[in-house]
Amino acid sequence: MVDHQWHEISDALPQICSLVDEEDFPQRELAASVASKVFYHLEEYEDALSSALDAGSMFDITQETQYVQTLVHKCIDSYTVKRVAIVEKKDESVKIDPKMEAIVDRKFE
Repeated sequence: MVDHQWHEISDALPQICSLVDEEDFPQRELAASVASKVFYHLEEYEDALSSALDAGSMFDITQETQYVQTLVHKCIDSYTVKRVAIVEKKDESVKIDPKMEAIVDRKFE
């Protein structure tokens, strides 16, 4: 439904994102998934990836959709840049989100 109604849902994006940030909200992963797909359609890929990482199991990297493929590629690119900064530049301030690392690991299993 989000793929077809994203333009209408985008008006509620700030409220949806606030639900993701609310620790007690029982449907945080669903809210993150919806936010990710709306950000994707708005071509805000960094925010889409961040929300997809928060979506946990609701972000299924085995799906062969343009949305999933785009975000997985974005995840791998971001992971690579961060890993290079850590290894080659000895930049210990760079942190890799464990959820991002898990996606990269799963993709290359």
